[in-house]
Amino acid sequence: MSKAEQLMRGREYEVNSTQILEISKNSTCSSYDCEFVSLAKETGTRLITTDKKIINQFPDYVSSIQQYLLEIKN
Repeated sequence: MSKAEQLMRGREYEVNSTQILEISKNSTCSSYDCEFVSLAKETGTRLITTDKKIINQFPDYVSSIQQYLLEIKN
């Protein structure tokens, strides 16, 4: 655990609570799930997940593993 914490040190992100609530308000996903969507949006990256509910509700910020693999392959 100490090694994992050491590797992660300095790579933590804070998420915008107001943005999370806004994202949550407009979806049926949990606020926990919306934290990850918010982080992807804030960092300009994509959330890669197998959760179909999140994928369907946030296609601008979320990809399935299969979609991601096709994107990097091409």
